[in-house]
Amino acid sequence: MNSSEEKPNVIVIGAGGVGVIAALSLFHAQKTEVSLVVRSDYHHVTKEGYTISSCDYGELSNWKPHHLYRDVDHAIEEAPKRFYEYVIITTKNIPDGPMASRVPTILKPILENQLTQHPERKTNILLIQNGIDIECDVLETYDKSKYNYNLLSGIQIIGSTKIGKGIINQQGHEHLSVGSFNASDIDAIKAAQKFVGLYLNEGLNSIEFDERVRYSRWKKLIYNAAINTTTALVGLDVPRTLEFAKNKKSTELELYKPAMQEIVNIAAAEGIVLDEQFIEFFSNISRNMIFKPSMCVDVQKHQLMELEVILGNPLKLAEKYNVQTPVLRMLYNLLILVQCKLKEEKGLIKFDETTARLVDN
Repeated sequence: MNSSEEKPNVIVIGAGGVGVIAALSLFHAQKTEVSLVVRSDYHHVTKEGYTISSCDYGELSNWKPHHLYRDVDHAIEEAPKRFYEYVIITTKNIPDGPMASRVPTILKPILENQLTQHPERKTNILLIQNGIDIECDVLETYDKSKYNYNLLSGIQIIGSTKIGKGIINQQGHEHLSVGSFNASDIDAIKAAQKFVGLYLNEGLNSIEFDERVRYSRWKKLIYNAAINTTTALVGLDVPRTLEFAKNKKSTELELYKPAMQEIVNIAAAEGIVLDEQFIEFFSNISRNMIFKPSMCVDVQKHQLMELEVILGNPLKLAEKYNVQTPVLRMLYNLLILVQCKLKEEKGLIKFDETTARLVDN
């Protein structure tokens, strides 16, 4: 490639701990032209850049990708004819949140523009987000034959957090697996395999093509549905949830491992067999790391959680397959109350204290 114009354009939408490191990995590989949509920190980052402490890339200051935008509309206004070969969504997936923050809404301007400007070219949408069945909203909203896109699914294992305005702390090595949401979609498989080559920084990050991406999503849920959720409820890092437990055992034996076993059972009901050794592995993976998972961080920042994709969707499948899930359902029902507390703080719902009832919209 002789010029940046010959490189594929990639846009990363979502500038939290995962999104910034994704943009940094692409930028470092020097095989793509990288745009990053930065919402709350846009003015700060355009002036000061990012301060990044990364176990993969070291200490960086004043770092910026090739292009910064405050939202997708801004990206289109600035470069209406630019074709984005890959559109990467790393925002929180909150289908019970405000309409403007939902994935189909975020995607609409860019899909409409690419349909108008480049109807013959296929857009690759890559969702690097938590949860199971997160891709369904996109497929239900946008007809693939009309909008001409591939749908890719990405599972990111990383300990990366935005800890301040334009400040990212990555303390866990990045491992990204990417595959086609539809395991038999040849075009999407090729797009995922190409992305692996664009993203890899040999000896620094880790990325692989994943032909069993749904299996990988279930595997990650073993951790998220049990530990992410519990830490959100109690507001503690993982080691404290273990050390503060009755006899230093009750959290692990009565919450974490039973919840993890329920995820294994739901996956098995739809034909995905997860090795039960993963329960032991994920019970210990954060034991010695002072780490607050994403849902815990969200609650402490007074932000909505990814509750429905991490717990709601698996529980729907449990009902479908008649799998018993008492621990997961208890966590879910408690977290609904926390989520509604956050919604009330944000004015998304209203509680009338004179009637002691929720006000219907």
